[in-house]
Amino acid sequence: MVKRVENINQQGIEQIRRNLTSNSGITFREIFEAKLRLGQINISKHAQERILLRGIEIKEEDVNGINKAIDLANSKGVKDSLVIINGKAFVVNIPTRTIVTAIEEEGLKNRIFTNIDGAVIL
Repeated sequence: MVKRVENINQQGIEQIRRNLTSNSGITFREIFEAKLRLGQINISKHAQERILLRGIEIKEEDVNGINKAIDLANSKGVKDSLVIINGKAFVVNIPTRTIVTAIEEEGLKNRIFTNIDGAVIL
């Protein structure tokens, strides 16, 4: 049995669009397209929410650095790594190349990272 979503009004669509745009104006679509264009990095739903909520800007050099960090951590047998680059921190699952969470520079102070077995600082 197929259920259909009906009666989606324009107001509901606009609310979804607003929720997908961070304070810095970076949309989820832009992040996703950059991910596809620039590297083999996956972003978990949790990380997507954190990136948008915290207004974390991910630049091309960040994506390139994260890719490099993933390759380096993988060569050392690391499974879950903390990657610090340009004042931002990412917890990355290395085998799946997935960013699990993201933290901006302010959030790095007095922070304990658990469930990692390696760290790459670029």
